[in-house]
Amino acid sequence: MDLVKNLKLIRIENLGPVSGPKSYILLGDLAEMEEALVQYSVRKLLKQGFRLVSVPDILPTTVIERCGMVMDGEHHLIYTLDKAYGDVCLSGTAEMALAMKMMNKVIDGDSLPVKLAAVSRCFRAEASNNVEEAGIYRVHQFTKVEMFACTSEDKSSQFLEELLEIQENIFQDLGLGFKTIDMPSHELGAPAYRKIDIEGWLPGKNVYGELSSCSNCTDFQSRRLNIKYKANNNNEAKYVHTLNGTACAVPRTLIAICETHQLKNGNIEVPEVLVPFMNGKKIIETQNVGEMRTYKFKNR
Repeated sequence: MDLVKNLKLIRIENLGPVSGPKSYILLGDLAEMEEALVQYSVRKLLKQGFRLVSVPDILPTTVIERCGMVMDGEHHLIYTLDKAYGDVCLSGTAEMALAMKMMNKVIDGDSLPVKLAAVSRCFRAEASNNVEEAGIYRVHQFTKVEMFACTSEDKSSQFLEELLEIQENIFQDLGLGFKTIDMPSHELGAPAYRKIDIEGWLPGKNVYGELSSCSNCTDFQSRRLNIKYKANNNNEAKYVHTLNGTACAVPRTLIAICETHQLKNGNIEVPEVLVPFMNGKKIIETQNVGEMRTYKFKNR
């Protein structure tokens, strides 16, 4: 945070009525890098045969529940809209909207795997007082590029490895240090049969932090959303296996890039693969922007 504040790349404090707590405003070159990461990730996925889908940010609560998000209790991770607008919530990840797109479908077995990708805003009501998660590491709203797939039951384990390879290639291309962790069963959410996390090296805190994950949900979601496929050798309809993976969670990736590629003079070197998406800019320096005033307001 010291690095990007000194370069006038971010506003995260005293936002007042603009956006509230756990929010942020990216400025100048850092805002450009956000868009560059999205464009680079999407292009990578398109080359891997994914189909891009533009998804809604408001979803029926039933879809979110069927995807495996727990909605009971006084505090949960999803923002629920006022009942005057119906039984709907803000989406926590594009995975849910992509799963909804496939709901109640019977897919031709020859069409598998179905590979979908989406860029969306993700809304999370989660909060944390952990000092390691300060700044933009854990926020209430952020941009993410998501992968979602439907496969036959005998191909899902292999496809999970393909998702992981895509993620690792992205972080290698960005010049980031990372480690891959096959998560133990007690760390898995309700939908996941297997989950693999990638933790990136964050020099500023001298720790590894989660940058992305991919999960094989087998038929947990497909049974609840009625997503099936017809095998080639008969007319029997079987439930698909669904998988998901993060191609790029923008704020955390920005942290890793800025801290890994900082220069001795306090500037930031742009990863080579992002330069074409930033109009050839190779070095991020102090931004020529005016100071933003501190907002003062009273609750009424």
